[in-house]
Amino acid sequence: MTKNWVLLLGAGLLSACASAPITQYYRLADVTPTIAPTSTKLPAILVDIKVADFLSAGGIAYQQGDVELRLAQQNLWAERLPEGVKRVLIARMQQQAPNKLWLGSAPNGRISTLSVELTQFNGRDDGQAILAGHWFLRNAQQTLVLQAPFHIELAQQGKGYPALVAALGQGLDRLGQEISQKLAECTAKGDC
Repeated sequence: MTKNWVLLLGAGLLSACASAPITQYYRLADVTPTIAPTSTKLPAILVDIKVADFLSAGGIAYQQGDVELRLAQQNLWAERLPEGVKRVLIARMQQQAPNKLWLGSAPNGRISTLSVELTQFNGRDDGQAILAGHWFLRNAQQTLVLQAPFHIELAQQGKGYPALVAALGQGLDRLGQEISQKLAECTAKGDC
């Protein structure tokens, strides 16, 4: 009788372990680094990222229909989303606007700041990756120089969370291109 209990208990434990969901962690892909600027005379810009509260929960967000959002329970960001976005955006900005020194943390003293506020950074049930929000560029005196809203939609190339994370990374590339283009226009006019 005791042997049957042990076998039954063992079978129950094995079935519980077999049915436990596996948690997957995702990270935005690294960007191939460019040669670091060697001049110390380049204007420095601090990159600051803010995300909507629901994006800070750790799960990858997915929109169903017009109003329903779901946060994945087993498909999570491997790093805090603001830090991952900052890491990728700094690398992309360094590639696209190498005449500036893009920083993730501020040295002593006042410097220009690029603030990006993400209100959406998620997938959608039609296979699109969505990035939306607003960005602001302030000079060293913290006077607003440039600002623009953004809404970027990209089709996922494939299905599942890996394809969604790759599409969100491509969206950051496009956002970096938009910002660097506006910055170049502003610099050419002498306003930045």
